[in-house]
Amino acid sequence: MHALFLVVFSNLLGFGIIIPLLPYYAEKFGAEPNEVTLLMASYSLMQLIFSPILGRISDIYGRKRVLILCLIGSAASYAFLFLANSFVLVLLARSLAGIFGSTTAIANAYVTETTSPENRSKGMGLIGAAFGLGLVFGPVIGGFFGGGDINNIDFQTPFLFALIVSIISFILAYFLLNEPKKRNKQFISMNFFNSFKDLLGLFKINAILFLTTAFFLVTFSFAGFETTFALWTERSMDWASKQTGYAFTFTALLVAIIQGMLIGKLTKVFGELKLLIISCFLMLVGLFFITLSVQNLFNLIIALSILGVSVGLGNPSINSLLSKNLNKKIIGSSFGVFQSVGSLARILSPLIMGNFFYFFGINSPYKLGSFLMFFLLLLFIYYFVFLKKSIKT
Repeated sequence: MHALFLVVFSNLLGFGIIIPLLPYYAEKFGAEPNEVTLLMASYSLMQLIFSPILGRISDIYGRKRVLILCLIGSAASYAFLFLANSFVLVLLARSLAGIFGSTTAIANAYVTETTSPENRSKGMGLIGAAFGLGLVFGPVIGGFFGGGDINNIDFQTPFLFALIVSIISFILAYFLLNEPKKRNKQFISMNFFNSFKDLLGLFKINAILFLTTAFFLVTFSFAGFETTFALWTERSMDWASKQTGYAFTFTALLVAIIQGMLIGKLTKVFGELKLLIISCFLMLVGLFFITLSVQNLFNLIIALSILGVSVGLGNPSINSLLSKNLNKKIIGSSFGVFQSVGSLARILSPLIMGNFFYFFGINSPYKLGSFLMFFLLLLFIYYFVFLKKSIKT
């Protein structure tokens, strides 16, 4: 498990390095805000297409082999990003990254196969902490090397650093990671059509359908924040990549602390379902508070703090709930499909939120995200109170 932690951490470190830089990099080549968000949408579109396929392949040929393949693809995408000289090439580099962006889904499957149901939330939290720590240190590195001058950002040094980190991640996976002994080998055919039919059957289960809907709405709302925040800080706070990177780091640090140190204890006290509901409420408040933070650093710190706690509680909780309610026979493909649901949200969210940002004002994406979280809380009431349904916890 510790080897997987190192692999996920190093991989997400490279990803985190480029987060505060991409919007500015796209604007360097003349992209408008609604075009900048295409970088995120293209990544997620490729992830949507290829995550179930790579998850299925990992069911057959092993988690380690496919994870290594994803890390090689990630390194190649950073190389293309480093060499890009137009917005189109940047878009292609992000698309390549999306094709091999199934690391999290395969890591979740790995955890499910190497932990007991009682310790699953702790295992998911450990991977979430690796994810969070990568996003803690990555934006700091990217922002630091990018610089605080909005008119003179250094892009090449951070991109080269991300490439080196990705290569290190591949080396760690190759030498330290072991294949899970409990990997499911029942499906030995490469008939993806039949696999997808089996997976679609999962959504006939009320609990899975509800959790998937919740996962989609949460991901959509938070992705709107992720994809527009650098553009928002540039216009509302006069920040460059350095300051924006520090802001991302602050939020990610809270996520990492909760997922790495507190989620196991909180789950035993409250349970995954209550933590998920609390997370949704906090995201509503955090997103709305951003709209009150123009030229107000104190309010922005409060908003980012609330969002960090929300994500820290929500991600491991919903992953654990999904793992306890899905079909264990196709665990890798199942997590691949759920990641694809997240990818669908991350395709639609940048496209919609980017246009909201461009046409209706810089605060409009966060108002929409708050409304969606309010709607989700109403769905919780409808599902559990009026329909009297239950979810395995």
